[in-house]
Amino acid sequence: MHSNSEMNEIENYLEDDIQQLTKEILRRMDDVYSLNLSEDNELMLSLSLHLEPAINRYKHQMNLRNPLLEEIKNKYLFSYEAALTIAAEVIKESLGITIDENEIGYIALHFEAALERQKQNQKSKKRCLIVCASGLGTAQLLLLKLQDRFYDELNILGTTEYYNLKNQDFDSLDLVISTIPIFDKLPVPVIQVSTLLGRQDVNKIEKLVSLDITIIEKYMLKEFTYLQKDFSSKEEVIQFLGKELQKAGLVNNDFVDSVLERERYSTTSFGNLVAIPHPMDPQVEETFWSVVTLKHPIQWGDKLVQFVCLLNISEQNQMEESKPMYDVLMKLLDNRPLIQKVLQCDTYEALKNTLKKV
Repeated sequence: MHSNSEMNEIENYLEDDIQQLTKEILRRMDDVYSLNLSEDNELMLSLSLHLEPAINRYKHQMNLRNPLLEEIKNKYLFSYEAALTIAAEVIKESLGITIDENEIGYIALHFEAALERQKQNQKSKKRCLIVCASGLGTAQLLLLKLQDRFYDELNILGTTEYYNLKNQDFDSLDLVISTIPIFDKLPVPVIQVSTLLGRQDVNKIEKLVSLDITIIEKYMLKEFTYLQKDFSSKEEVIQFLGKELQKAGLVNNDFVDSVLERERYSTTSFGNLVAIPHPMDPQVEETFWSVVTLKHPIQWGDKLVQFVCLLNISEQNQMEESKPMYDVLMKLLDNRPLIQKVLQCDTYEALKNTLKKV
């Protein structure tokens, strides 16, 4: 982390046009995703420091290989898409330069670091209190198990006995986890679990702290889910999905071309038999997925694909909607056994129930 004086000193060495370019990229990001990245001085500086030599490399036709590119595309899907569709586009508009995938990957890392800083600052974990009958030992055991299992989701403020519950400030809590029945009506949700924290207990907590199930149910619609299809190319898949959306009156005649244009920028096959195509420009009013599974894998760029999730992104796309959705898709990308089960599904209900285990 740079101090303000260090930032001012470094900024003095940056070209004004580079700083203006970076400001325009962040402004466009804020317009599209409502991220407030323009206020992140650390990102402003790190991205400017990256762009100056990157643009010089382009001018001198020096291609810099990014050994992390595949990992960045797989793990930081949202940041990579933002770097590709916004940062690269602003650079092209401003300088007439088309940067390659390697540079886009590096820009995505700067975005991801900024989003991680925001996440830490927002303290996004749910605040939780453990209630027990007595016995500090069992309460501490449960606390340790919860911390281990829900480290990223729960901020456990402590333990208390039942008779002390009425003295708690519930404004500072999001939920209560209790080993005993609580019959009083509390202003926050209560989850009763066993001290041993069995599988059913974990499921109860996951439903409350995880957005995954909600997201899948929200975006994966039965009428746009097509299973066990027999297509032989990515163009065939995209044409089919585009025609289905046109029949439903949701997209215009340019939709398929827009999806294929995005593929020419950078293929959307991410390994593990998954592709996540989408158009360059949003057209639909509400975000949802068009899902296709194939009887046999097809070539998609340099990878084989058998599960396709076409992202139909809303024109009013917002960060609070996009990032959790991309996070769920990234978990799917990483889960090879789950994909194998998905490919066996022959009904929408079976697919939905399988994906809930993502």
